Amino acid sequence: MKDNKYYQYSIHLRFLARSILLFVIVAICSPNTMAQNIEQLQKNASITYEKMMQAKQSADNLEKDFISAEKKLTEAKEKLATAERETTDAKRKSDQAKAILDQAVNHWKKASDDLANEWGKSEIK
Repeated sequence: MKDNKYYQYSIHLRFLARSILLFVIVAICSPNTMAQNIEQLQKNASITYEKMMQAKQSADNLEKDFISAEKKLTEAKEKLATAERETTDAKRKSDQAKAILDQAVNHWKKASDDLANEWGKSEIK
């Protein structure tokens, strides 16, 4: 019976020794593992920061490009509006010139007809 208790005691003692040994190994390895994890996290954070800064620079450049394109669009719209006004003015002046030409042609025809009539009257006499 004593042997059995001694045997159980030795099993518990071995279990306790192994547990302590395991705890010590984990405790010793854990700071290294934690340090490696922290180091890896620092590297990841640094890489992510660099990517973020590149994305920020890219976004800034694209914003500048957008502002420049928007300015060019505004200038083009202003030029288009000016060209449309000039076209409208030119059309109006062209229509006025055609009307004046039509009037001049009509006056000339009337004057030619009057002249022809007067010659015709003078030949008859």
